Amino acid sequence: MDADGAQPATPPPAIQAWMDRLPVEHEYDPDTGFIVARETIELPSLIADAPTLDVAIEEAGDARLVIAFATADRCAPCQQYKRDALNDGEVIAVLSDDRFLATHVEVDRSPELVDAHLGSRGIPMTYALRDGEVIAQLRGQRSASDLLGWLESLPE
Repeated sequence: MDADGAQPATPPPAIQAWMDRLPVEHEYDPDTGFIVARETIELPSLIADAPTLDVAIEEAGDARLVIAFATADRCAPCQQYKRDALNDGEVIAVLSDDRFLATHVEVDRSPELVDAHLGSRGIPMTYALRDGEVIAQLRGQRSASDLLGWLESLPE
């Protein structure tokens, strides 16, 4: 923030460094300090066509882990996460396993679901839930290999 309490018109060095690594189209919003996406990456059908978070929790019960991806269309790191990890063939194959039920929540469109079940509106975030309770979290934009390692580390 500048002396007037407003965000600077150009991003701070740490944000600029992050922006330099993002190949999805984006821009800096000096009013919010966010890296704003200028494109929206589609989710694979396994996630896009999944039940909503509340329905997934009900369907999975304690027999399966719900893997919930929390993103926002406005969020450039979220769009990069979708492009790199969530559309990766190996990630999709692992998420197709019977032990998981993958779903997605767009935090700006469904804040009530996020508040009721996840406890944070941070994005991008990945959650593992068993019987409606968050048992693990993966913060931030991750590579496919990071996500795969995290999925494999989850308890049966």
